[in-house]
Amino acid sequence: MIFGFNTDIRVDETVYHVQTEARQQERRLESQVFVSGRCIGKRSSAMPDGAADDHIQEMARSQHRWVVEAVREGFIDDVLNQEVGEVLVVHFLGAERISLSDIVLQFRVLIGGYVAGNVYVDGQWRTDAESGQLKGAYTNDAGVAHMRLPAVAGNIDMEIRAQMEGRATTRRFLVKSATT
Repeated sequence: MIFGFNTDIRVDETVYHVQTEARQQERRLESQVFVSGRCIGKRSSAMPDGAADDHIQEMARSQHRWVVEAVREGFIDDVLNQEVGEVLVVHFLGAERISLSDIVLQFRVLIGGYVAGNVYVDGQWRTDAESGQLKGAYTNDAGVAHMRLPAVAGNIDMEIRAQMEGRATTRRFLVKSATT
């Protein structure tokens, strides 16, 4: 017997309820996200033909975890928007100064709303005073790529490219200086 999953997540002042279940008749796994009892969206994926119950249970658990993580990290629209198909999406996760001369940038890449491992990510950056290239990196199994940036003064304008199997996307990000 396959059981479903339910999780409540508080993000700022909003409580999201994520519910995932296997719909045996439709052969689909469905995750729904509710706010104040109203469904705001759902994620549905096909169950493989002939899959054992324990395999389907693990698939449901994995999909549920992914939707819960997306709610927590603010990527819910990308996960629930299944119209994106096989389009690559890049999110800037943040920057961390690791030394006086280096900053590590983190990006997550999604494809069709799911994390995308082994995607090549590179880009360029500029400030009012200087510019440069970011050395490319591949995303890990969590869809995250880390790239180093020299510690520079001022706001940083970045143009980030993600490429995988003939698909590509470019996105711009602005990192504001802590003193601005």
